Amino acid sequence: MCESGERLKNSKLLLGEEVLKGFYYEPYNLGDHRIYRRVLIMEKGGLLGRIADYKLLDFIVPGMTLEELLPLVKPISDVMMQRFLLPGEGKMIKKSFAWGLKGWAYIGFLEGGEKVLDDLREEFRRALKPYSEGFE
Repeated sequence: MCESGERLKNSKLLLGEEVLKGFYYEPYNLGDHRIYRRVLIMEKGGLLGRIADYKLLDFIVPGMTLEELLPLVKPISDVMMQRFLLPGEGKMIKKSFAWGLKGWAYIGFLEGGEKVLDDLREEFRRALKPYSEGFE
């Protein structure tokens, strides 16, 4: 099995952008690749109320391999967590920036099983179109 999604790199996945927009994703260019990004603002609370806000970025990356993506994953100012979902199979990679002080990145696969990416997997699957819908 291809752990990094090489098998799917050259096959264009057809994604319903309207479905992804329903999940608050927007098209985003990462180099020459078209991916989908969503920004979530999370609130940390305690007994005294709101303590802090932090950002979470989700990326659905349909046309890249793990080898192409890894050099592009870097800490982003004011972002605590970045989650990337690639097509294919493989084991999730967790990357910390400055021992977690500058955030974390989780890179997983559509056919993976880690719970931290389950919501992205469901949204990716709902947005996938059958190949017959892409051709006229």
